Amino acid sequence: MSELETVFFAKRRNPYYVVAPRYVRTSAGIKVLHFLCHALNRMGETAFLIIYPHSPPYLSTHPALNTPLLTKRVMDYHRESGLTPITIYPENMRGNPLNAPFVVRYVLNYAGLLGGDEAYPESEYCISYSEAIAATVPRSRHTIFVPASDPQLFTPPPAGTKRQGGCFYAGKYKYYHGGKTSPVTEGMEEILRDRPDAQTPDQIRDLFRRCEVFYCYENSALAIEAMLCGCPVVFLPNEHFTDLIGKAELGTYGYVWGDDPAGLARAKETVVQARERYMELFALAEQEVRRFVDGTQAAVQQVTYDEPMSDAYVPKIKASERYFSVVRTIWLMVRERGLLYTANVIKNRLKSGRIKLYEA
Repeated sequence: MSELETVFFAKRRNPYYVVAPRYVRTSAGIKVLHFLCHALNRMGETAFLIIYPHSPPYLSTHPALNTPLLTKRVMDYHRESGLTPITIYPENMRGNPLNAPFVVRYVLNYAGLLGGDEAYPESEYCISYSEAIAATVPRSRHTIFVPASDPQLFTPPPAGTKRQGGCFYAGKYKYYHGGKTSPVTEGMEEILRDRPDAQTPDQIRDLFRRCEVFYCYENSALAIEAMLCGCPVVFLPNEHFTDLIGKAELGTYGYVWGDDPAGLARAKETVVQARERYMELFALAEQEVRRFVDGTQAAVQQVTYDEPMSDAYVPKIKASERYFSVVRTIWLMVRERGLLYTANVIKNRLKSGRIKLYEA
């Protein structure tokens, strides 16, 4: 007899726990983690977010994404059901703070650059964000370049629009590393992030639509968004920016490495192809996520779930909420089925130890 295929019952699949900070539109790395969780659920897997550092639930996720937050109740259900979670950490988290039985390390940036460990144990299932990063990660199993910029928002201006001037971004380079910007960007409008005076996504899009060139001092999704708007990009290398993370994925279209007039001319000529290339990345990413699912579901079969994971970063049911839930359930049962029926149910469940907050 074949396995029952229906939408009414959940598949017995090992779940995915994705550890990520709260959703922030200005961080490509954070968006990638949330998008991965969303994609896994869209593919029919079971995936949850663990928000670290802690953030109130109503501020933690994007309302349009299928990214449920993991709870203690769900963790207990998975363990009692014999399911081993596949926990995905970004590269900037040290070690295995949740005591996860099966660890996936998603290396989104060069190891140790933004915190975290500089090397990963052989027990971890490592995956990389790009080919450039994968080349620096021993035993990287998959390269999953999740497109984090929205090509529906960042679009070219109407045909015939006249472009003039330029703009630049030097977020981490200027405000984190204390770097000095080049004279080439002097007097240009600066794109700001995570500040009260920062531009909105619509304002950034409009800026890219009217500028002739965008100068970028670091790896940033803003460069992709500029090219999606038909604005060529000049990457300005510095001591903190020596390589382009997505060069293999983006190809050679729409940008130039270094302030070279000939290179900029070519970037202007090929920026339309940059958008075409980017659109192809969605299908490639989906294929790789499916291979990742096959690989992790097979590998986790060899792992035993002996010690419970830490629930330090997941919401828990308070004692008062537990008490209210039990009282409300009993009251509803009395109202609908009567006192004698309710008393018998409670007696039988106490005897069998089946009083829980959920039923398997």
